[in-house]
Amino acid sequence: MSKKVKIAIYSGAIPSTTFVERLIVGIAKHYDVLIFGVQNTPKLYASANIKVHSTSRSLFINLIKTKWHVFVLLFTNPKRLFIVIKEIQKHKSLYSKWHAFTRLIPIMRFLPDIIHVQWAKDVDRFMFLKEKLGVKLILSLRGAHINYSPIASPTLAESYKRNFPKVDAFHAVSKAIAIEAQKYNAEASKIKVIHSPITEQIFNLYKNVEKSKSKTIRICVVGRFHWIKGMRYLFDALRVLQQENKTFECICIGENCLPEEALFQINQLDLFQSITILGNLNQEVLFKTMQSCDVLVLPSLKEGIANVVLEAMAIGLPVIATHCGGMAEVVIPNETGWLVPTRNPKAIANAIMEVKETSEKEIQRITENAYQLVKKEFNGNESIKKFEALYQLVLDK
Repeated sequence: MSKKVKIAIYSGAIPSTTFVERLIVGIAKHYDVLIFGVQNTPKLYASANIKVHSTSRSLFINLIKTKWHVFVLLFTNPKRLFIVIKEIQKHKSLYSKWHAFTRLIPIMRFLPDIIHVQWAKDVDRFMFLKEKLGVKLILSLRGAHINYSPIASPTLAESYKRNFPKVDAFHAVSKAIAIEAQKYNAEASKIKVIHSPITEQIFNLYKNVEKSKSKTIRICVVGRFHWIKGMRYLFDALRVLQQENKTFECICIGENCLPEEALFQINQLDLFQSITILGNLNQEVLFKTMQSCDVLVLPSLKEGIANVVLEAMAIGLPVIATHCGGMAEVVIPNETGWLVPTRNPKAIANAIMEVKETSEKEIQRITENAYQLVKKEFNGNESIKKFEALYQLVLDK
């Protein structure tokens, strides 16, 4: 594979999510990787194949950069400049035109062979690259953007139905997401399910933690307090445990300040004594904290396949997850974890107590099975190879 091939990985933010950052580093071994988006914090990459062309948050710096891109394009490829000027006319306000222009102009200057757009909501913004300039377009399909965003926004749903048939290829994080995307005219033959890669460093943290002898069960939950994550049902489950005189501690990781509705529910159910809010943690502290717990609970209403569940399975932490999205593809009852219905606090509470009452030998069997599953199906090196094969397939077409 030639390093002359340029692949843009676009998520809009630099640095991006853990998944996107792993993808960038992985494919840079064989391709030139271009990164566009707003620079939130400084990010240095070891590979010379990774080129960052960022948009600054500083208005002054952004203005200088944009002028330079325009100047270079005007003398090297004025056609592209005129294309992007025409493209931004679809925006109504002057501000939105400027906002779009500053984010598109670096892409027009350093035009990639493939642009891999990470969020489905952005597909309409980049379709002109394919239609006007022949750039191959690959779109990632993930939970929120497919599961509920187009339901909440009919305009977005129409955009999907209009644009999905034109996309060259799709990456889906789970089989369930692939099926959901077909409702919006994504062709099944164009969809490749590639699981989110887990790095070898995370697998190396795996250990069969000895079962706690304490009467208090330590419950871990990781993620944002958005309604789709089903936290209200977890809190109701904790109330069930409280009413049954079970002792527990719930460690909430992911937000430093809980939203008003979560605080109200915790107060209403008298759970403050049993809940610890840790906020955002760096990865090393996060995994140590998770391993100090007895079980991870994912109470979501919709998911692709939750990364935190994969990471818990990779480090040896038992998992309880709701039967939503692609979770049943990895959480297999009596084999790799506990699967419960959505919106069912009693089922969550029962599963927590079942984990607590399960023998150490059985817990170790289940966590070992879970580890072997993610080691086989979510291995970082294998996932990167699948992405490279997808890129090559699109290029060959």
